[in-house]
Amino acid sequence: MKLFCLRARRAFCLGSIAVAINVLTACGGDSGSSPSGNINGTAAIGAPLGGAAIQATCKNGSGTTTANAAGVYSVTFRFDGPCTLTATSGSVVIHSVAAGPGTYNLTPLTELLVAYLAAQLGTTVNGLLTGIQNNTSFQSALSNRTVLTNAEAAVAQIIKKLYGVNLSSTAFLSTAFVTGQPGIDADLDKFASMGAIDATGKPSTALLNAAIAAGAAAPIRGTGGNPTGGTGGTGAT
Repeated sequence: MKLFCLRARRAFCLGSIAVAINVLTACGGDSGSSPSGNINGTAAIGAPLGGAAIQATCKNGSGTTTANAAGVYSVTFRFDGPCTLTATSGSVVIHSVAAGPGTYNLTPLTELLVAYLAAQLGTTVNGLLTGIQNNTSFQSALSNRTVLTNAEAAVAQIIKKLYGVNLSSTAFLSTAFVTGQPGIDADLDKFASMGAIDATGKPSTALLNAAIAAGAAAPIRGTGGNPTGGTGGTGAT
């Protein structure tokens, strides 16, 4: 009788372990050995994207969350960067990137940034989004903060060339901001009033085409740990 009980207990414990492993796999997949980190920021197109679904897809791992009424989001999960970010709210779909843990916004400016980076890497925005988990060139470039900083500067140049506007900050990807306040959000409101952003937060065709042309003119070279890419031209004539 004691032997039977011992075997029953072992079977129960093994069954419990199997269930626990299945739960972990469902939550984290093959990112279980990755470190836990947090990605946060603001999703806005001038107006905050309150209630937007935020999806982070990374080299290893993925996470989801919902932005609050002010467009602020925060998601903690196990992952290895870099990541692509997508905010979806009705007909509004905005993209961004994250080199690793930290603050990364989703705005029409980051949509331009992603278009520029994709062109630098010889692909499209969709190609970049779908390739982040298996393309080592994409991973190397997007994890390099110098590449991201140069791309931000290039986008700022394009906006100044086409609209004569200086951004309040060229570090619009990772600078924390509050909707309805001076700074990045005020920039977005100004661009919308000039027709540079449509009602769904998409940059104008002229802006997108200029970003793509400028990115293609400044390709990122090197797929190792130190890819390089210039700021390119303005992409406009």
